[in-house]
Amino acid sequence: MARTTLPEVVFFDVGDTLIRAHPSWAAVYREGLLEFGMDVSEKDLERALLEETKSNAWWLDEEPFEATQQQSWERIKAFDLRVLARVGQEGVSDAAIRSIEGAFARRSAWYVYPDVMPALEALSDARVRMGVISNFVWGGPELIHDLDLARHFESLTVSARVGFQKPHQGIFQHALDSLGVDPANAMHVGDSYAADVVGARRMGIDPVLIDRHGGDPARVRADKDDPDLPIVADLFELLDLLGVERPPVRAGAATPASTSAPA
Repeated sequence: MARTTLPEVVFFDVGDTLIRAHPSWAAVYREGLLEFGMDVSEKDLERALLEETKSNAWWLDEEPFEATQQQSWERIKAFDLRVLARVGQEGVSDAAIRSIEGAFARRSAWYVYPDVMPALEALSDARVRMGVISNFVWGGPELIHDLDLARHFESLTVSARVGFQKPHQGIFQHALDSLGVDPANAMHVGDSYAADVVGARRMGIDPVLIDRHGGDPARVRADKDDPDLPIVADLFELLDLLGVERPPVRAGAATPASTSAPA
């Protein structure tokens, strides 16, 4: 069901909302390690990443931290070392970790979902202001620029640059202040219930959960005991929710960032 009024501002998460690792997180990890001379199987890395993210959801930690490039590096380094320890790689050097991070910093490591550009353009045409609120490393803003996404947004609020992570209210407040908008006039779209939905609601921002994995919305609402939660499968469905006309479908839109120029 479409809303009766458009929000003044729509904020977007980045990873698994606008972009995803290409061809996968494990594959990019492996590429960085290979360039440093370390051969770890993609299957083992995939398992280790899954285990680490399930056992240690550090990106949901609400403890404030120092918003510096060095602190961002230390936080991601600690995560990478834990992942590598799970595949039997202990005492990995900083240079190897830098190689992983270098692999993730490339445009070719990210795929922009094909609905993103046309949907953002449709929202812009409807005079909806837009911004980013993302739990991301220090280089997040540069990556968003490299992927040709930044031109759609008035502000890029990235956790590493503000010292708070979603669902902490501090990151949402920073984004609201950057655009001078009241939370009642804002919406936030993201793929994490814990980070995006919970965090937005704490601030009085309307949340929308995006599930690009094709789950059953009714089951998600039941699992979360959240019967009124708006859930969309992509940004075209977000346009439907907002009552904004979908743009014409353009052939050949589904391309990796490296070829679409431009998470």
